[in-house]
Amino acid sequence: MDSAARTYSEFNYNRHMEELHRLHKGAFEYAIAAGPYKWSRVHYPQRRYRLMTTNVAECINSCLKFARQLPMMTLAEFIRNMLQKWFHDRHAAARSMRHQLTNAAHLVILKRVEKCNYMTVNPVDWNIFSVKLKGNQWTVNLHLKTCTCNKFQMDHFLCSHALAAARERNLDFTSLCADYYKRETLIDAYSVPIMPVGHPSSWVVPSDIASRVVLNPKSKRQSGRPMEGRHASSSERTTTQSCRRCGQSGHNSRRCSNPPMVNEGPSISVPDEYRRKCSICHSIGHNKQTCPEKDSTVE
Repeated sequence: MDSAARTYSEFNYNRHMEELHRLHKGAFEYAIAAGPYKWSRVHYPQRRYRLMTTNVAECINSCLKFARQLPMMTLAEFIRNMLQKWFHDRHAAARSMRHQLTNAAHLVILKRVEKCNYMTVNPVDWNIFSVKLKGNQWTVNLHLKTCTCNKFQMDHFLCSHALAAARERNLDFTSLCADYYKRETLIDAYSVPIMPVGHPSSWVVPSDIASRVVLNPKSKRQSGRPMEGRHASSSERTTTQSCRRCGQSGHNSRRCSNPPMVNEGPSISVPDEYRRKCSICHSIGHNKQTCPEKDSTVE
């Protein structure tokens, strides 16, 4: 399913889904019922710009894990101060970039330039090129910014075939990329600073807002301590503690009162003098914390 979600070709999408149907029919039906336009790059109606996941909500939740326990006004000021620092740091990092593209996009271009050295480029006209590599062939149109691999038009970013064609014409490859990958766009995204709000005594509050009375929500708080973490999904595995002495789960070797496990295979007998003994009754199988004669012993 991951291969079907990330592929740029309709043919490869159908091939991966047929393989998924053959391996697990239930997973195939679940993916189709969820809607391929939600998770498939080929069927997505908009542009993803080389992104398949957005974990912004998870990022914010992890940053506010401990701040959520603060009062409402303190929490709002914590969020404002955090965004103020983020915008400043990212704006400074964007201004320090040396290339026209962002650092992440420039690294992708460098990796694809290495692949271009093994490609054969045959011009069809001034804008159309035939690119060949190891028996495969693609058609690139620099004017329409398309390639038969579908990466160029779907990502609005140069694929390796389009990059090889641009090198054939000595064109500036940054002009063929969308503005979303350029350094100036990243600078503009963080150009508006997050300003401090000042002390509440200096706020100018309109009279109609100040006259409103906001009551507490009509909700009953659940008993017990509020949960700080999140509920694990059904697909996440839960780890259980196991003892390295006896091999059983539910405790560790420090609290183990079971005899040590003996490896099967060659018959190895452990003498009693090498087994763990209780320091009170000197018996095998428990320690002084679980000794039945602990209470009757007078120090």
